[in-house]
Order: sequence, then C-alpha cells, then structure tokens
Amino acid sequence: MSIKLVNQPRVESILDREGLDGLVVVNPINFYYFSGYWGFFNTPTGFDGSYFSVLPRDSDKKPSMVIPALEIRRIETKGRPWIKDIFSYTSDGDGSSFDDNSPKGMDYEGWPINQTAKLTQREKNWKKIVEDFKDSYNENSFQALGRAIKSSHLDGKKILIDDLRIERWLEKEKKLNIECIYKPHLFNEMRMVKTENEIKILKKAAIINEEAMLSSINFMQEGLKWSDVENHYMSEMAHRGGRGVYLMCGVGELPDGRCRKNEPIMFDALGQFEHYHGDFGRCAVIESPTQEHIEKHQSLLEGWSKAKEYLYPGATYSQISNEVGNYVRNIGFRDFRNPIVHSLGLEHTDDPKLFGTQPGVKKSQALEKNMVINIDMPFTEVGWGSVHMEDTILITDDGYERLSDSSFELVISE
Repeated sequence: MSIKLVNQPRVESILDREGLDGLVVVNPINFYYFSGYWGFFNTPTGFDGSYFSVLPRDSDKKPSMVIPALEIRRIETKGRPWIKDIFSYTSDGDGSSFDDNSPKGMDYEGWPINQTAKLTQREKNWKKIVEDFKDSYNENSFQALGRAIKSSHLDGKKILIDDLRIERWLEKEKKLNIECIYKPHLFNEMRMVKTENEIKILKKAAIINEEAMLSSINFMQEGLKWSDVENHYMSEMAHRGGRGVYLMCGVGELPDGRCRKNEPIMFDALGQFEHYHGDFGRCAVIESPTQEHIEKHQSLLEGWSKAKEYLYPGATYSQISNEVGNYVRNIGFRDFRNPIVHSLGLEHTDDPKLFGTQPGVKKSQALEKNMVINIDMPFTEVGWGSVHMEDTILITDDGYERLSDSSFELVISE
C-alpha cells in the first residue's frame, strides 16, 4: 500500500474554518498529497484532467480518487493507494449504465495474456486486479469524478478546488449540484504542517541533496564550466535515488564562465526525493579563501547562530529575517540583505500565495510544530564573488531539528 501523506486533521480543520464540505484536486502535487500516488501522466507533458482526489471534510465519509485505466496494473506494482474507493475510466461503452445512471465505459483489458505461459506472482497480481475492476469503468474522467463525488457524499455540497477548470468540467455532469470555491493558497496552508511520513521523506531528501552538492564541490576544479559541475550534481542525485532540480552559483552563473582559483563561489542545490524537496547551500572555493571571504563566511555563521534563537513555535518568518539581517549588518557585513525564510515540501517555496498576487509576495507565517522551513542566506557582490548559507529545519515542540548533517564550514576544493 502507498503511504498516507496528508495531514487529515489539519485539512478537516481548515475546511471547517472556511465553511467547506470537502475538496476536489487535479494538480499533480495536490493529487499526490491527498492520494499518496504519483500518476504516470503527472508530468509537464502529461494529460490534463487525468487524475482527481476527493476528500470529504467529515472523517466518517470515505475519500475517493479517479485514475485512468492504464494505471490499474501500475497501482498493483507501486502499491495500492490508501484510498480504497477508486474510480477509473476508459472510453465510450455500449450504452449501459451504473445504478446511478452514469454511463459505463468499455471494459479495460490492456495487453493480452499468454495463456500457456507460467506467470510470475506480479503477473498473476496484474491479472487479478484487472478482473477486480471489471465492469467498473466510466467513459471518461469527468463521469468518473462525478461518481467519486457521490461516493464521498459531496453531491449538493460546497467544495474547495485547486483548478478553475474543475467547475467547468463538472458542469458536464448534469445530475450533480456542486458549489466550487477556488482558493489555491489553502492547499499550501494544509501542507505546511507535515506528517511523520512526510518528515521521513524530507529527511532523506535533505541528506541525499546535501551529499550530492558536497560531492559537486569536491568535483569542482579550475577551468570547469558551471554546466559540468551541475551535471555532476544531477548524476549524484540520480545515483542516490533522487532527482536534481538545479545547482546554482548565482543567478548569472560564474562571472568568468569557468571556475577560478580563490574565487568565492556560492553553492545552492535544490533536489527531490519522492517528489519532496531538499534545499541546501554553502560557501565554496578552489584551493584557498581570501581574508575577506573568511570574514564574510564568518558573518553568515554568526547570522545562523542568531537565527537559532528564533526557531520555535510562535516565532514568525519576518521576525527571523529581520533579526538575522540586522544582526549580520551590525557586525560589519554592511551590504547583506535580509535572509529569506520559506516552507519546504512538495514545492520549493511551499507557502500560501493568494491568487492574483505578484510573484514572490507571501504572508509571513508563524512557526508551528512539524513545519519544515529553510533559512536562505545568499549574497553576491559583482566583481568579488558570492557566499551562501542554507539549511533545512524541522520545528519541534520547543525548538528545532536540522535535517542536514554536515558542518557549516567553508568548503574547500583542493
């Protein structure tokens, strides 16, 4: 069985606060969060409207989900979702209907089965799961979604959606009476406080991302292009079971196009493990740092020590950012800008963002137990170089726990 990621009590509390009876999601991140299953088509070039998760606010009502028929064998291999009520779809049927008059789709058979072959246990399971779903398919995903909504007792109710198209898609199902409310920032709010299963994944993501980045610093040498260093990072992430997103040395990349001895270089690595992010940053140099490099790095260390004073439930993003920024400037790093504090999870910056606001604009959040955040402290001076310090933090009952392992020392590539 796939693991349950969703913080259901938190979700139910937010739905209750907003006067909503449940939710329907189609966004790949949200579908994965609520179902624990990553669909085969959930890629940048996948098909819209292929997967849906449905969750009622009331815990005595069952959640449900919608998947295309080709996923039937795959969920047997990957682990059946924790959601038991699964509605699938194929294509137009022979005109027959289910008990609620929803049209039945064509039965899914998939690839043929060799009747004389001795099947492996997995192949036997594939055969069985296809038989289990026999006579249960709708003609399309919208019809299947209508049945899922009825199964979760949300017909005639007020539901939260994460895509404005859901309302239009549901209009095609004339027998449904649904009021759709689009507030996408609520999904970020739901995901901010992590479950134990999520924390386990985030810890793994943090470690493999850290290891891959440190390996990339050791790989760095004079004359290498940044793309060579980044490709090494991507390879190291894949080797550890993750996926690299980017390895950054500054928005404009290297000042001279290639790595140079004694140049202050920031490393900022963003990677994924099981679709959750690891985010990690350090200061690096080839051979030996200058005195100014050492002093700026020391200022970041002292800024990190200051940040630790505010890592507890109740402190806010803006409090941490202002206190650390002011402190670092006051000890002599005059041009340092306030650090960025952000939630980390299925999105790199996984904080509530009101629909229609400018990119990067977000509300300062108060820390809560089991929130996972990053304190992001980059600095670049054109003509000099760059430094950086970034770690991932789990907020605990009365403090914090680092998810990274390595020290905060300036990392030197020999």
